[in-house]
Amino acid sequence: MIKEFARSGLDRFRRLKNRIAYASRTSNVPAPTLDEKQNVLVITVDCLRNDRVSQTGYQRDTTPFIDSLASFTPAVAAAPWTFSSVPSILTGLHPHNHGAAYADDSSRNQDLTNPPNGIREDVDTLAELLASSGYKTKFITAIGTAAVPIEGRFKSVERCHDANAETVLSKIKDWWNGRSDPKFGYAQLGDLHEPLHEPETTPFGRIPDIDGIDRWRFTSGDIQSQEFEQYRSARGLLYDTLVRYIDEQIESVFDELKELDDTLVIITSDHGEEFWEYKEFEEENFEDSRGLSGVGHGHALVPPVVEVPIATNIDGLPSTESRRSTTDIVPTILHELGADPPITFDGNPLQDASHEDKPVLSQEIAYGPNQISVTDGDDHLIYVPVDDRSMLLDFETGDSIVDPDLEARLLEHVPQERVTGSDVNLSEDVQARLSDLGYAE
Repeated sequence: MIKEFARSGLDRFRRLKNRIAYASRTSNVPAPTLDEKQNVLVITVDCLRNDRVSQTGYQRDTTPFIDSLASFTPAVAAAPWTFSSVPSILTGLHPHNHGAAYADDSSRNQDLTNPPNGIREDVDTLAELLASSGYKTKFITAIGTAAVPIEGRFKSVERCHDANAETVLSKIKDWWNGRSDPKFGYAQLGDLHEPLHEPETTPFGRIPDIDGIDRWRFTSGDIQSQEFEQYRSARGLLYDTLVRYIDEQIESVFDELKELDDTLVIITSDHGEEFWEYKEFEEENFEDSRGLSGVGHGHALVPPVVEVPIATNIDGLPSTESRRSTTDIVPTILHELGADPPITFDGNPLQDASHEDKPVLSQEIAYGPNQISVTDGDDHLIYVPVDDRSMLLDFETGDSIVDPDLEARLLEHVPQERVTGSDVNLSEDVQARLSDLGYAE
């Protein structure tokens, strides 16, 4: 009781602090001229990898509702973990430009007592740009990591630690339906992030009762055993079941949202998730300070971690199989709203087909020495700055490629400079919640 009361008090203090910072920031943000003030709703499904969306031809019908949206674009996440990736979704900039990143490329352990820096003070998020044009803004997340770097950027920031999609979407619905136009809502769903919770319905079959299925196991050492195969099968089934659950919850809340016909919707992910596909490759080439390889995210820029979906109700987007970037989300929204004058971003509007087939970046590792990846079609370069070392892979097959000319060409796209924002301090309460989600203490 006392602990819950204290936590409630901290949450109230945090909300007040956010409002003060928000009022200070938005008073200085220049308002873009918009042709129309459509409502905007962005839903980010944490840990959703692109190839588990049934739109891609996956074996299970995981996302029938998301598939029904007007357009679907495969994309490369700007970062392999939430802290640096969500700011990219909200600014249209890569981490080396928005600043929510570590100050150098040395080995990291994502120590909660020494987090990365926040977004640069001179960088405005989509929330602030829209707020300056009269939008009401709300950010709600089940993953506390998403809220840390965007403090003071939304009028309302709400953390619902480890809450399921039904809870988070219900809260965004209540906020949404209680306000008049225009409004911008952002929801971060954490159901696919450990610890996993089995939903009530199991459309793909009963999930075996296996010890530790909610947390990652077999994270190092030999995985050649029947016990491992049983765990991997069950874990994959649970993941797919949760993807379907999320899809159903999104569909359900959309049935209850007001003014949805006049709302621009984006559904995406901040990063994917790995299921042992690159375990040997990572053990040979990377160093994870936790001794982990092959699972989860945040430690390697391998395809299952960096490839994510962007689904939207925008009609008429160019049909493409080329991978775009999550930094394209803000330019796409502002383009659709007819923003003028144009604002400079790293990303480009999905409406503009001329930006297809351009190399895309991912960067800012949370564990081990930093990595930077460049993806150009099916050519995927991973560069480790601290020892000036790079690897080439086929994005689809994972096979290694030996091609010095191709490597040299892709290396030209690696950013040479970086800037970081202001220091971030995590309270003990926030550290405890993040630790529960699997982040190192």
